[in-house]
Amino acid sequence: MMFEYRFLSGRVILFFVAVMMVSCSASKKVVEQETYLFTGFDHWNYSMADFIENDDVIAAIIEPYKSDIQDQLNTVLTRSTAIIERGQPEGPLGNLTADILRNRATREMNETVHIAILNNGGLRVPLPAGPVNIGHIFELMPFENHITILKLTGDQVITLADEIAAAGGEPVSGIRFRINNGKAEDVLVGNKSADPDANYWVATNNWLADGGGDMPTLWSPQERRDMQILIRDAFIEYLKFMPAIEPVTDSRIR
Repeated sequence: MMFEYRFLSGRVILFFVAVMMVSCSASKKVVEQETYLFTGFDHWNYSMADFIENDDVIAAIIEPYKSDIQDQLNTVLTRSTAIIERGQPEGPLGNLTADILRNRATREMNETVHIAILNNGGLRVPLPAGPVNIGHIFELMPFENHITILKLTGDQVITLADEIAAAGGEPVSGIRFRINNGKAEDVLVGNKSADPDANYWVATNNWLADGGGDMPTLWSPQERRDMQILIRDAFIEYLKFMPAIEPVTDSRIR
């Protein structure tokens, strides 16, 4: 099923690119190759919609795929008892996504992944009350981010908790702490105090691990493993087995 959703992801992207092309009429110009010295530039802004006509040829190419893609995006995965939104220092949407990430990362590693960290900015829209379909998940997670698993020391985990606290809270799973004056206190991993001398597996997305966001501790792990699994695909696969979901907070960050 992962291949199916990734294939759908590619088709959705190509579809939207093609839709953009529909509004552009193509033209070709042969230009002789010359060498120029760049000395400066001026720029102008043009509104393409004012003068570019639809391309009926490209529209005809798209049409056979349009209804098929729309049918797949309308496929209902589960139902939500209420709107599930982001929040700080903790929110039900962040809790749900981080829990799903840690669950899938543990399955892929075939050993315990202790913590999952995401960023609120990567969760673009709330999940609606009522039916939740694949299209909603593409709106929630429009980026092609994959699962990355990092090995951090206990000292690094404590520093990471401080970075999350300084940001006012981010989606987490497997770690709990309270924020006091922008710092993390009483940091627990599972039900135990974070051990500075231990090592912990931390699941996140490749964007955060590659230098995005404000959690630099994620950029210098003891070990890194990249899973070729889109977080969006993991989310879709999890939700299709859930009869219903609901907004839940449990004071993991307080």
